[in-house]
Amino acid sequence: MKKDNHALRTVTAIFMFFIAITHYYSQFKIGDMVFSDALTSVGRFVIPVFAMISGYFLFSKDGHSEAKIKSKALHILVLILIFKAVYLIFSLILCISGIVNFDYVLTELLTVSPAYYFDCYGGTVGIMTTQPIWFVYSLFLVYGLWFLFHHFKIDFKWTWVIALPILVFALAVVDIIPMFGTNDFLGMDILGDQGIGGILYPFIVLPFFGMGYYLHKHKEWIDSWLTNTMIWVAIFASPFIIALEAYLRGTIENPVLYIGSLLLALSLFLGTFRVPEDKGRIPVLIYIGKHLTVWMYVFFAMANFIMRYAFQTFADDMVVCEVVGPVLALILDIAMALGFHMLLRYMSERKKAKAGQVQVTA
Repeated sequence: MKKDNHALRTVTAIFMFFIAITHYYSQFKIGDMVFSDALTSVGRFVIPVFAMISGYFLFSKDGHSEAKIKSKALHILVLILIFKAVYLIFSLILCISGIVNFDYVLTELLTVSPAYYFDCYGGTVGIMTTQPIWFVYSLFLVYGLWFLFHHFKIDFKWTWVIALPILVFALAVVDIIPMFGTNDFLGMDILGDQGIGGILYPFIVLPFFGMGYYLHKHKEWIDSWLTNTMIWVAIFASPFIIALEAYLRGTIENPVLYIGSLLLALSLFLGTFRVPEDKGRIPVLIYIGKHLTVWMYVFFAMANFIMRYAFQTFADDMVVCEVVGPVLALILDIAMALGFHMLLRYMSERKKAKAGQVQVTA
């Protein structure tokens, strides 16, 4: 394994751009299809890739990485606290400015993953703030589960007793059943955020985390039979499979996972490890993928909120609000992530400098 997979860094950056733009919820239409609806559904492969990345780098032949599961979980917990603190401060600023009422602040403070929508453009668009934190919570719970297995010396393969039923249920009930014209399962709606799909989606982190771990553990065996041609065929075939599934479903609304998106996530992830070290290097994207992706995930909702609010004056201009808007919000997100990263690096270097001075004095 390469010390630093530059292709994976690049893909991570591009996927983060995709997440930020998708959550702008652009109302721009292509024919009768709302652009953000298409991105939300087709892009279901992005979170699985992020989950696989986390699982992949948990494996180590000598077990030293697995031994750090507790510290990795604590890092995620710190990220959650930073996430909540940033948005609590942001909501207080909005409240003091008279943009939102105090209920907004209370919702931000007391709700684990607030799905608070601030209506703009006369109520036609709702701005979501920190609900996307759900992925960080899910990742924290997955690390917690794997820590328990490691602590009690239970083989990680037994996590599939939980993970496999989640994956099978997600594909069978939320993807395949609607292809036959049924959007109801045991009296429950399948589609929509409050349906089975919306409820189940956060739990798919577990099976893909496990996939990443075992893809690394059995990498040599996989490499022995999986050719580059097979990976390329899978990457190009996946969008057509997704389109076919959407056609058979009759809607692109809120699938948990397409079979095509499962294939695309696996092939893209494995494909990054086949890119030669001297090929396809894009320094800016590598830097963003390595240093800024986490902070972009923290700040993208804030950037989208700021841009949406600022553009209310142009509510009647679809191009300005729904095409230019998400691009500017993405640029703002990158700028905030870079600023926060530089601040943390400055604080770290200053701390090291002080520690060095103390040692010299002693």
